Amino acid sequence: MVAVNYINKNIYGSFLKSRNFFLFALLFRALLEASYVNIVSTVFGYLGYSINFQLSNYILSWLIFILSFVMVRGRITRVSDYFFITALLGVLAPITILYGYDANRDLLPLLTVYVALFLTYIISHIKFFSFKGLPTIKYGMGIAVVVSLVFVVLLIVWYFVSGVKFNLDFSKVYEFRRGNAEIAARGILAYTNNWTYQIFNVTLFTFALLYKRYFIAVILFLIQVYFFAASAHKAVLFYPVLVVGIWFYFRKTNSAVVVPFIFSSVIVASLLTYYFMGDVTASSLFSRRVFFVPARLTYDYFEFFASNPNVYWSNSILKSLVEYPYDRPVGEVIGQFLGKDDLNANNGFVSMGFAHAGYLGVIFYSILVGILLRFIDDITFLSLPLWVSLSLTIVPLRSFLISTDLFTAMLTHGFFVAIIIIYLVRSKAGYSVR
Repeated sequence: MVAVNYINKNIYGSFLKSRNFFLFALLFRALLEASYVNIVSTVFGYLGYSINFQLSNYILSWLIFILSFVMVRGRITRVSDYFFITALLGVLAPITILYGYDANRDLLPLLTVYVALFLTYIISHIKFFSFKGLPTIKYGMGIAVVVSLVFVVLLIVWYFVSGVKFNLDFSKVYEFRRGNAEIAARGILAYTNNWTYQIFNVTLFTFALLYKRYFIAVILFLIQVYFFAASAHKAVLFYPVLVVGIWFYFRKTNSAVVVPFIFSSVIVASLLTYYFMGDVTASSLFSRRVFFVPARLTYDYFEFFASNPNVYWSNSILKSLVEYPYDRPVGEVIGQFLGKDDLNANNGFVSMGFAHAGYLGVIFYSILVGILLRFIDDITFLSLPLWVSLSLTIVPLRSFLISTDLFTAMLTHGFFVAIIIIYLVRSKAGYSVR
């Protein structure tokens, strides 16, 4: 009863304060639903996107989506606000649509996702513990900059001498990626290379913008282009563009309306290209790939690991203690389950938690994510501009929410490194430069 009252109170209060955001969130859900009904389920129905409509499922799907409003606010004032907005729009919206339009889908995976995110929200907001009293590090900024600069210089040199083949053609990245990785990403370099172009160079670029050193920012952007040419990962080129967008937007406002607005605009564009040009490319890339593939994979993970052995982190932190039960990585196991031997079907922390240890794994990951979010929120409170902490964490946050294991995001994707850098650069006096 207390939980119900808490939810009702927070939904009502949040809606009054942030009605524009919630109206756009409702619009986005409706547009995504239209895309599913008219394009995804018809053009890509053979991939498992079907319609078996039942009114009770449909009403319940909307109810769960609206109940999710308790976890979000209309303004982004801390990193966790962005995380839960992304969870609402990128996770809960598509998975509620899948359930709402297919009576054959089990309710339990959807409820598990909702409860996991709500538990994460509770842990990240409870008041009986706080990290705000942690001390700042003397010369922390200098340490972070020097370490970042060292790794950036080392990778520039390493790519030059290693013999990788440079490529700037987007259409040919897959031709170069595997070969260049075999040459330049051996052993520990598989981690440090990722940290360098995902975290270290982004850190330098972010602080160049913060202190208005625009010429240095241009140089760092060109270095990022160099890293893209060597790594053959298109996302590498996108990171500084994303930082510029965050920096520019948060200089003007912290309203969260822009997120559902942009998402809605993308879906509208994909609908228009389909109806007026007969082109399904945009719908395939955005509606299906970005939103519905992770949602459908959630159901696939729950179906597979409900009747097959759990992994118990035997592929990562407990590999020396627990025997891994499969002959290929988890993502490829699910790909094989779906009948595609060449598919690496990775998914977010809820699915991976279930893969590791069932519902206990989901609870463990939810609590851990909540603690991490609370840690970031607390150490950046009045100590670091929000856009700086978002610039350093936005990519790994989305990764473990939607497309990778939590520990993989912490190590391989550099989330742990980003947290360390944030802790180092925070200032007791805050930052007067914006």
